[in-house]
Formats: sequence, C-alpha cells, structure tokens
Amino acid sequence: MRKIIYHPSGRAGEYADHGYAVNLFKGCTHGCKYCYVPMFTHQDRATFHASVTPAPDVLERLKADMKRVGVLDEPIFMCFTCDPYCIDAPEGITRAAIKIIIESGNRVNILTKAGVKAKKDFDLLCSVHGNKIGATLTFYDLSKSVKWEPRASWPSSRIIMLEDAKFIGIQTWASIEPVIIPGESLAIMEEAIPYVDEFKIGKLNHHPLAQEINWKDFALKAVDLMEKHNKKYLLKQDLIKAARI
Repeated sequence: MRKIIYHPSGRAGEYADHGYAVNLFKGCTHGCKYCYVPMFTHQDRATFHASVTPAPDVLERLKADMKRVGVLDEPIFMCFTCDPYCIDAPEGITRAAIKIIIESGNRVNILTKAGVKAKKDFDLLCSVHGNKIGATLTFYDLSKSVKWEPRASWPSSRIIMLEDAKFIGIQTWASIEPVIIPGESLAIMEEAIPYVDEFKIGKLNHHPLAQEINWKDFALKAVDLMEKHNKKYLLKQDLIKAARI
C-alpha cells in the first residue's frame, strides 16, 4: 500500500519541525489567490479550487503508516496541500485521521484557515498532551481577507478558534505567511498574541508583490513585537534571507 505520510522538506519542513506530514484531501475551495499548491503540484488553479475529495484510501494508508513508523518524536503535520477543515471537505475524514494518529501513540499538528469548524475536534486534541492547532493569519482587515482568500473563515473567526483552543489547554500557533501587506500581518499578529503560544513568520513567495516589500523593516518590526510580548517565534529562512538579518 502506497505511503501517505512523508517528510516535507524546504519551507514546509520548517513548519513541520522536520517531522512527518499527511495530506488528507485533494483540492481546496478557499480560493486563496496566493495559493502555491496548484503550481507546486502542477494542477490547473480553477480545477484545484473547484472541489475537495479525500486522498485515495486515505484512512487505510494512514493506519498502515502509523503501524510502520511507530511512535515519532514530532507531531504529524496536517496539512500542506489542503485544509483539514475546508468548508467543502467530506465530513468525518479529519476526525478519523486524528483518532488514528492519537491511538497510535502519536500527536497531530494542525494548520487551518477555519474557525468554528475546527472546534468540533477539540475534544480529541485536548484528550492527550502535545497536540497542536494553528491558524494561518494574513489580514486584519476583513475586506482584504475576503479579496485574497474569499471562502476561508474570517480573520476574527480564526482568532476566536485559537482563543477557545488555548482556553481548554490545546497548544496553539499561528502561521504568518504569506505576508502580502506587512502592516496587516503585524496588526493581526498583535491581535492574536494573547491566544497564540508560538508564531512562525514567513514572507510572500512566487508573487511579484514580494519585490515591492521592505522585508528587513517587516522582520525587525515582527521581532520587536514578539520580544515585547515574550512570545516564542520562528523566522522562516526565506524571510531571514530576504531581510538580510
């Protein structure tokens, strides 16, 4: 049976703490204009954003992989090429995958642009220590979010999700990537600070707007914000290189 968990490398490896990852679905209907996945996976963008389907034999393959690898040092990341809580994702797949991973003695590290929908599995995430949930935070201004990521949950909904997760003891984190308007990224970071245990801060890639941004200025302001609030954070290597710091 073909493996479904894998070791992501490069930029993705930084997010997965150099552990394993799994992609549960094919396609994503968030419609994010900055999405890199169609290019990365050589898919037509319109087709990729049109529907969400489970990866072939996803749960059976995941069970087999969990037996094969045993207990791992790092949580299994879900997901890089899809959203485990995409509004159009088939019900039950994500919850079943979390159960399989937890019952194997492992932990999960979830990244989503969902709000309320992600909360339905909080009972599983808080059942054992070490599970994590994170949200991609891109814009503070709702109108800008709707323009760039039209079918993702509103920024306020993602922050409320993180607040509720942290309140019941689930480890939380935020992905600050892509950075399209630096001031927006800094504003949403500051809004989320009380509810986020760790920030992972990147930049904008594969888009002409990236050439117009002062990455050093953004990076220094982001670091100042993190240090001011004594927050754990990671600057991704792309940002460090672009900022020359």
